[in-house]
Amino acid sequence: MHDSDLGEDVGTLLAFALNPRSRPGQEPVYDELLRRFRSEAPLRALFLAVLRGLGLTLLDAGEHGMVLGANEDSLFALRLADYRQNMSTEDRLCHGLVQLAIAAWCFPTAQSLADPEAVVFQLSTSRVVRYLVDLCTTLKARGEVDSELGTPELREAWRAVLERAETRSTPDGRRAPHTLVGMVAYALASLERGGLLRRVSDDEGGTYRTLFAYRVQVRELGVHRAFALVQEARRTLGTI
Repeated sequence: MHDSDLGEDVGTLLAFALNPRSRPGQEPVYDELLRRFRSEAPLRALFLAVLRGLGLTLLDAGEHGMVLGANEDSLFALRLADYRQNMSTEDRLCHGLVQLAIAAWCFPTAQSLADPEAVVFQLSTSRVVRYLVDLCTTLKARGEVDSELGTPELREAWRAVLERAETRSTPDGRRAPHTLVGMVAYALASLERGGLLRRVSDDEGGTYRTLFAYRVQVRELGVHRAFALVQEARRTLGTI
């Protein structure tokens, strides 16, 4: 195979990997390139070299497709301005905790993250809001006993969440973006745009199912103490 042909195949595979909506089961070219990635050393080596040059990391490459991660200095790294513009410090703290809470709801234990069968989990905007309030109430109560619980940023985040109105409409009838309902709805929609969730209905403010890539991405959070703390608090709440 000519180097130009190999380079074109690597570029095609990378294009599939960067598209969160690409699925090998629905796209034969993607499926074939994945098979070759696993069996052909030259293609695999060149593909991984290109990833390194772009500041990307391969997190998984299985039947569900490739899942990529980005280094902090990568052009592909998600930054706050990419997530949502014009956020106050309090907004950023709340949105960060919302994302941690959603991840911990779906995967409350290390076992649930490691289990390849634990891929699909269903959640909705209204249920996440109720859970978020319960979670922050639990964290606040524990924080009153242990003043060193969590980081200062995390403590500010759960206090800020509890001070927010759950819901409020704008004059034109839309959900106000700074309420808990508005923030959770935005967070879930962002995860859907990233190919991590799939919206299945409009029930309860929007109902979603997790996709395989979300489990892989959340697995990377396991080393962070803040996520472990939220996971632990989520388990004390039992079935939600």
